[in-house]
Amino acid sequence: MEAYTYSNLFDTKGIEYIIIIFFLLLLIPFWVAVNRKSEVVQQIRQTVSALTAGVLRIPQGLFFSRNHTWLYLEKSGQAKVGIDDFLAHIVGNVQVTSLKSPGDKIKKGEVVAVLEQNGKQLRVHSPVSGEMAEVNTVIAENGEMLISDPYNEGWLFSVKPDNWKGETTGFYLAEEASKWINSELQRMKDFLSVALAKHAGASPAIVFQEGGELQANPLEELEADIWEEFQKEFLD
Repeated sequence: MEAYTYSNLFDTKGIEYIIIIFFLLLLIPFWVAVNRKSEVVQQIRQTVSALTAGVLRIPQGLFFSRNHTWLYLEKSGQAKVGIDDFLAHIVGNVQVTSLKSPGDKIKKGEVVAVLEQNGKQLRVHSPVSGEMAEVNTVIAENGEMLISDPYNEGWLFSVKPDNWKGETTGFYLAEEASKWINSELQRMKDFLSVALAKHAGASPAIVFQEGGELQANPLEELEADIWEEFQKEFLD
């Protein structure tokens, strides 16, 4: 029978293995943290390419309000209302729910419709006061029209305005509307850099140091908290 042999771990290379294992245990949390930060940075970078002022449509003859709705006064005296191309490209595909019916009285600033996507919501305010004349029921079944054709088939509702001249003072037209949309795009970049950094822990300086443009539909993959912040910053 062979004699029993005792080996001291510290007299062999076992201590080296222990050091390596200990080092790996320390490295794993660090790797997870770095990888998480990389994912966050990648998520933010995906929101800063593609969407420019040249892509957005600003038709002549429409009035644009600061809460990103447009109006067009028809010969009948009724005004059609919808969301502008900026908001359509920011939010992406949504379900549209009208909160008013024909014959209802509405006030300027009142919430008249909701844009919803996977439980996340944006509220649309009426740009004028008056009586609801018609609701576009087609977009309730086909919300994609808000993106593909927001100024024609994708309108939200029509209204008989009570005080058209008084309530549209300060709205944007033509060249002024284009300049305003340009400034809104820049404001959106600033908003995203701050909001995403706050919610994901990434530094805006690291993410935006190389510049870049907004990607279409940046809100689509973001959380409800950021939707609510966007609501307060751009639509309320």
